[in-house]
Amino acid sequence: MTQLSFRAPQRRKPVLEEDGWELVAHPTQAGRVNSYIYEPSSDDAPTLIIIHGWTSAASRMVGRAKTFIERDWGVIAVDLPNHGGSDSVDKWTAERAASTVIESLNHISKSHPRLFSNGICYYGHSMGGFIGLRISHRRSELVSNPEFLGWVLESPMTGYTEIFEETVKILHIPKTIQPLVLWRMMSQFNSLNHERPVLTELAETDAPNWGLTTEPTLLVQAANDERLGDAHYLRLQKCHDAAGTSHILTTNVMEDLRHSGCAIHDRRDTVVGEWLDQKEIHSSSI
Repeated sequence: MTQLSFRAPQRRKPVLEEDGWELVAHPTQAGRVNSYIYEPSSDDAPTLIIIHGWTSAASRMVGRAKTFIERDWGVIAVDLPNHGGSDSVDKWTAERAASTVIESLNHISKSHPRLFSNGICYYGHSMGGFIGLRISHRRSELVSNPEFLGWVLESPMTGYTEIFEETVKILHIPKTIQPLVLWRMMSQFNSLNHERPVLTELAETDAPNWGLTTEPTLLVQAANDERLGDAHYLRLQKCHDAAGTSHILTTNVMEDLRHSGCAIHDRRDTVVGEWLDQKEIHSSSI
């Protein structure tokens, strides 16, 4: 039962093969990872880091990236381990995935330094949002020390508590042994991420303990989230309220947006573009 908490996706979305994207493959502790780079035409353009969700791939994020490409941004998209064209891992955790993204960005900052010289914006969907919260918390590990301009979180996962509770229900784990299952799960998590501080309780995998953004943040949320419900985006709102930073959070709950299957969604992209303009997060060449 514990092993299921660390299972990796078995089916993969296609690798990104559209014109204009450069494939950069590099070694990480999770094996070879594919990143895809779209170069801007301007030397003073900012860069978007865009990360997909569970069972998805960088190829499914191209539609979202076009909002930024049209503004002459650079873009870096990453296939997480066990996704797209990246190598597989025996056991999958969001913390390892966050470490992998950080490793990938550090490789790219050496091969493509100008992509990190004019500020970066992060876009994460679902699990990609969860990883974004961790990167915000661990940003000092980025060797390029980039300036974060803003964050776009689309229907993000913001904590593991609900995922564990869902797993318990799906597997019909009796209440009497749930504490044991949780203890085993936490032990394996700490073993897999031995280089990170030890976690002692499940709440440490939730925002704000997991991480919280500190720059302008757009939360684009599916109104009827068939995968995560409303608990995750409500947690994010409450965390910013409690931290006194609600002023940096812009929330747009969209009735016609679904959690999955919206790689192309014109109204979402319009909302993102309007937010970029309102917050003046754009290339100086525009």
